[in-house]
Amino acid sequence: MARVNISVWTGFVPRVIAACAGVALLQGLPAAAQPSTVDFTVSGTSTIRGWTCSVSGTVQVTLGSAEPAPGFAAGIQTATLTVPVNDFECPSEEMTEHLLEAMKADQFAEITFQLELYDVSGRQAEATGALTITGVTQPVNFPVSLTPTGEGVEIEGDLRLDMTTFGVEPPVVMLGLLRVRPQIRIEFAGLVTP
Repeated sequence: MARVNISVWTGFVPRVIAACAGVALLQGLPAAAQPSTVDFTVSGTSTIRGWTCSVSGTVQVTLGSAEPAPGFAAGIQTATLTVPVNDFECPSEEMTEHLLEAMKADQFAEITFQLELYDVSGRQAEATGALTITGVTQPVNFPVSLTPTGEGVEIEGDLRLDMTTFGVEPPVVMLGLLRVRPQIRIEFAGLVTP
């Protein structure tokens, strides 16, 4: 007959029970997917020419407790888009510097959007939430197309806004000959893995 060292089991059993209880608790929570990459382009015009800059950000989605949407059968409980300001790339280094200065990149490292609600119509959703740029948060809403694929959900959308609403002063260069207009268009696309 084998002997069992009770002192080993008295420490081991509570840890196993605690681990099982932790797994059981986690299974009751909505699943948060790993962050997915979303590509953004920001474009606008100036007194001389149009411009476009790009950046990649992430979207973090937590499923459940909401209206079903294409590719998200359990609905979306929360979704957060995050864009690192210092990762913007423009056609020239000088343009990138002007953008980072206008965006106060040394003070505000991220642009964020926090989804608050959405309305689904076919493969389209109208997203409403809080957009934060340079520390200023404003409500926004915009359409998003949702296309389920074998790997996840392709999202695509765009948003137009006035950058001065978020405390961003449009760049003025060349002694005022080039003035960036405050209206910009933000386009985004990416594959979200729920």
